[in-house]
Amino acid sequence: MSIHDYLDKVLTTYSTGAYYDEVKKAKNEFFDRTGKVAEGSEKFESQMRAFLDWYLFDRPMDKAQLCPIKLFLIEKADEILPGDHEIYQGLTQSIHSVFELQKVRDEDVYVKDLVSGEKYIVEDSEINLGFTKGDVFEARLLKLRDRLVFGNSFTFHPREVRSFILKQIKQVRYLDHAHKLKLFQKLSSMRLKTDQYPHIDVRHIYTENPLF
Repeated sequence: MSIHDYLDKVLTTYSTGAYYDEVKKAKNEFFDRTGKVAEGSEKFESQMRAFLDWYLFDRPMDKAQLCPIKLFLIEKADEILPGDHEIYQGLTQSIHSVFELQKVRDEDVYVKDLVSGEKYIVEDSEINLGFTKGDVFEARLLKLRDRLVFGNSFTFHPREVRSFILKQIKQVRYLDHAHKLKLFQKLSSMRLKTDQYPHIDVRHIYTENPLF
């Protein structure tokens, strides 16, 4: 199975039945923070992927106060096959950050975590087209046994605002993930506005004092 099959199992468990209303509530929380695009928009699918990524890995469930990935590992421990336990354990150790693309060599993608400074290689990546050296993007690296793979969600930021993003990152570098996540969502909201207001210079959107 691919990593996405494992994620689908967790999502199915915590998005249907008794959890249906919680998913609706979570969507409202997420869109309040990042902005929302209309269904049918070419950006809607990517925004939904970003929501599901946040829901699975970052948002504590109302009652358990654990995100679905961690909760699944506890509640379904007796149902998880021995060979799959390592996969689910690895999913709880994902690396969520803003990265800069260093290079693509064959099917390997080299990235630098702009928050921690760490460098990673996503080997034999299924996602290796469309990247250009210097790209700055929010993404999540998932551990699949002895290698890293990309998660489902990417947010690419304009290159012109790299220095602004680095200054913002510097302010949260030594804070907890909740503060970093708040920054990532603020940057996502700014990215969405660049699509909504294409006539506005992106440097007037990625700023501490936006005009709108």
